[in-house]
Amino acid sequence: MMKPDRPNESTVGIMTTQTDEHPPFANRGFYRRLCLLGSRSGLMVFVFTPQGIDWSRPQVTGYVYDAALKEWVSRTFDLPAIVYDRCFFTARRQYADYRNALHGLKRQSSVRLLGHGLKGKWDVQQALRQDGRFDRHLPETQPLRSMRTLADWLRRRGEAILKPRDGSQGRGVLLVRREGASPAGTVNAASAAFTVRGRDPRNRAVACGFADAGALLRWLRLFIAQRSYLLQQYLPLQSQNGDAYDVRALVQKDGGGRWKLTGMAVRRGQNGSLTSNLHGGGTVEPIGPFMTREFGPVRAEKLLHELKQLAMGLPEALESCHGRLVELGIDFGVDTDGNSWILEVNSKPGRSIFTYLQDDQAKLDALANPLRYARYLLRQPSAQANVRQRLP
Repeated sequence: MMKPDRPNESTVGIMTTQTDEHPPFANRGFYRRLCLLGSRSGLMVFVFTPQGIDWSRPQVTGYVYDAALKEWVSRTFDLPAIVYDRCFFTARRQYADYRNALHGLKRQSSVRLLGHGLKGKWDVQQALRQDGRFDRHLPETQPLRSMRTLADWLRRRGEAILKPRDGSQGRGVLLVRREGASPAGTVNAASAAFTVRGRDPRNRAVACGFADAGALLRWLRLFIAQRSYLLQQYLPLQSQNGDAYDVRALVQKDGGGRWKLTGMAVRRGQNGSLTSNLHGGGTVEPIGPFMTREFGPVRAEKLLHELKQLAMGLPEALESCHGRLVELGIDFGVDTDGNSWILEVNSKPGRSIFTYLQDDQAKLDALANPLRYARYLLRQPSAQANVRQRLP
């Protein structure tokens, strides 16, 4: 049997989705920085995929970044002491491999998960509803069980947001509107035409119209196919000049195991875009000047305080029913009346907003905080560190 390169006492394994590239994973720049940062703080950080685990040993084939060679090197390790889950999947086979690996890792007493991935949008929405503190910040949402559900919704409200239950980056999100619907959702019966705009699953812009409800629903059946969708209240989340925008907050645990707000920024969509996601061509702006410009200094200050309070309250609420988390990307909406809304909570967030803002300290903290928290966990007794560990 090949002897592994390092025992697992101070190892952090970043588990990610396998690709056909070499090395076999995406986001190599992000992982390279984590490996280098870990080595400077006494941690051996390596990257592995679910397929790299050999349960018969048990060991894992992983990749470390060699700073001297400036390349990725494959090595064999014992199972890591800490697993940082950064797996994303677009296919059922990928998810099955991931779930099997996660089950196996959770059965290992020597392995701790840095955090547990949240379930889908609907499960998060339900958890926050049950908490009770966030009701006025949650848009009305329900599963899209059939086209009749949507038809009834449109008759009552005139417009709806359709979003994939497990989607990301604004892909597959649609605004369906019955022409003649007022902003309040009432319908002008003289007009029966429908419009749809948004993005398809490949993130391409969608804009089309339909003469009647039957044509609309037939098109939507084909668009949605077998995917699970949510039906959500439409919110007017536009700036004064009509651009869609939202607020992204990144909250993370620090080296003392405490939740901290790493930063917030505004993401503004392209003119005419439904969403503000950066993958759809959006841009990033500092939140303070933007809110002051939109709402004036006094109201902007109150909004910023409210958003910060929400950002710091959500992790505790979700951990109480879900289990340990390490970081959350939270998307807030602020409507034209200045009401704040919780749009989405993501347990595997990106960090690109800080690159756009050129905020070096926030950029460093966003990268380093998971490793700081990993060092904190390694100092804790195993029984305490694994509190509320649950299967997804």
